[in-house]
Amino acid sequence: MGSTRTAVRAAAAALVVAVLLPACTGPGPGPAPTTVAPSPTPTGAATTPVPAPSAPAGAPLHAPGDEEVTGAPVPVWDDASRAQARTVAGEAMRLYARPAADPEQWWAELSGLLTPGAQQDYQWVQPASIPATTVSGEPVVAEEPSVYLARVDVATDVGVYQVLLSRQDGPTDWLVERITPPEGAG
Repeated sequence: MGSTRTAVRAAAAALVVAVLLPACTGPGPGPAPTTVAPSPTPTGAATTPVPAPSAPAGAPLHAPGDEEVTGAPVPVWDDASRAQARTVAGEAMRLYARPAADPEQWWAELSGLLTPGAQQDYQWVQPASIPATTVSGEPVVAEEPSVYLARVDVATDVGVYQVLLSRQDGPTDWLVERITPPEGAG
């Protein structure tokens, strides 16, 4: 019985070698393998133009991630825009400087005055960590680096906070980009 098993194993091994050995060597003598040329593409075929998709009426004319073109007038620095900048900065600081406020209520009231980027930055702030408790003076426009940015200083019980505001165009309201505490207060 042992010799039968040995004979079967030897035959199986010979079969495996016979099948695999030619695959390990290159082509032998004889005609070279032929390649099939790709079929030519018809050159006279009529192509039907496909119209570019059009945006639905009222849809924005920009790609996702691009800045939206509003067509609104460019903002100007005038008394009305300065007054609005002071009002927004003062209101934002009154809502911000409430360390005893419930965090959910604090956020619900403050977040509407923040840009989307500032909302991302301030969403996890705990009101209890804010040293200021009251606004103690009138906001002052301290810097006008462009018609789109304003820095407003707001006095509090712990010093002067700097509130950086931005706007997208003429008719849009100022929104808070950043609230910077006085040096050594936060």
